[in-house]
Amino acid sequence: MYIYVVDSADIKRLDETGQELSELLMEEKLRGVPLLVYANKQDLGQAVTAAEIAEGLGLHNIKDRDWQIQSCIATESKGVKV
Repeated sequence: MYIYVVDSADIKRLDETGQELSELLMEEKLRGVPLLVYANKQDLGQAVTAAEIAEGLGLHNIKDRDWQIQSCIATESKGVKV
């Protein structure tokens, strides 16, 4: 499984983040590897929802692997098992 963490409060960089993720997923060693996206910093007032991040990253267009997005607040261990 490939884990990718997104700062939910940094909406200005969502396009850049999506491009970076697309490039990473094209790497041969990651071909077909399931993807887990953590939408971190959900506790901040300016944070966008996991659904909005999924839309912004174009996750629904990924057809070559299973993927999931999970809201989390890493500093409080919410949405993340430690």
